[in-house]
Amino acid sequence: MPDQARNTLLEKLRSRNCTDEEDVILNPDYLGDLIVTDKILVTFTLTNVTNTSAWVEVDLELHNTTIPWCNIGNVTFTTALLLNLTDGYYYLNGTRIGRPSFFVLPHYLPDRRDLIFKSSLLKSHGFSTDDLIVGNVSFRSKKLVHTFVKTFQPPVIEVRSNQPPIAYSREGGGYLSGSLMYEGLYDIDTGIVLGIRDIPYPEFYALGIIGGLVHNVYSAEKNEELDFSREYWPYGFVLYQTNIEFPKEESGVKPDSILKYYLLIGILTLITSTIWRWRK
Repeated sequence: MPDQARNTLLEKLRSRNCTDEEDVILNPDYLGDLIVTDKILVTFTLTNVTNTSAWVEVDLELHNTTIPWCNIGNVTFTTALLLNLTDGYYYLNGTRIGRPSFFVLPHYLPDRRDLIFKSSLLKSHGFSTDDLIVGNVSFRSKKLVHTFVKTFQPPVIEVRSNQPPIAYSREGGGYLSGSLMYEGLYDIDTGIVLGIRDIPYPEFYALGIIGGLVHNVYSAEKNEELDFSREYWPYGFVLYQTNIEFPKEESGVKPDSILKYYLLIGILTLITSTIWRWRK
């Protein structure tokens, strides 16, 4: 864990007189779980924006958090990452570590095998794993996507990663194994994220969090009330608030993003090709 995150945990543990857990956290080889049974909020704030770079401040709020077996209440971790606007990647201490999770460029989507998160960085801490890379980019065209900001009409952009295994063993005992994965849904007009499933991604790595399971209870309850074949709330993190202005929804007169033009051009080309072959 970064020193700032470790010190935040230590302050909470000392305020609750959790001396046993404090000794564990002070161990440089500590690897453990934070169990959160209430809401989790992650906020991205762009500052010092220039033509070539921006700083992305990340705040992660965990409500009703336990470090087995000490409840430390609410805790907030913060960090900042340099975003290179030329190549679209984060840099941490001069090392490229991955793509932002909270947006994509709709007119320049990532290609297959592009880097999502440089998880090979974990090898220096004794983990065995490979990088998270783009496995597939597609368009979901059948369902409405609900968020706290608004309901988004299809199509939306979906980015999925590969699924590399991850393993860790500690001298004297202790073993961890599993797999890494990433899945994000993005608005086709603005590129802003609508929902993210699973961890890790670069912003959380910078906070010292390398993996996690997120179950959005609110989404699960809402989806039981909906016709899931036509609409749904994303599981995991869901867009809650933003200062981005979305284009006005039209009545089908014209598409409101360049990607929709591409989709229409493709459909028209297919229809024209089919008619030409039929006549021939």
